[in-house]
Amino acid sequence: MIGYPKTPTKKPRMRHPGSILQEKDGTCYLCVLLHEDYRIQPVHEHHVFSGTANRRLSEQYGLKVYLCPDHHENGPEAVHKNKIVRLLLEEIAKRAFERTYPEIRFRDVFGIN
Repeated sequence: MIGYPKTPTKKPRMRHPGSILQEKDGTCYLCVLLHEDYRIQPVHEHHVFSGTANRRLSEQYGLKVYLCPDHHENGPEAVHKNKIVRLLLEEIAKRAFERTYPEIRFRDVFGIN
């Protein structure tokens, strides 16, 4: 019996657009917003809406910001620890989405208002 070589199936690469909220310039989005601190520092990419599906949608629509470790995970104003800061960031992202994609309803994409 002759075996046929399998054709390799390669998953198409998704093009990841940049953030619609911030340029990647080494500043922390929340340091600038909350403290007017424009210092260049190591930053982590943060997808504004969490959960597997919403993280993917945040990536697709550019709803991500760059945060210093203190505003990402460690400090008292960290989005992963502080609900008020997280909700502020989500509201800013929702408004940016509505300005950037006026033909698409936010609720239809993310299922939240």
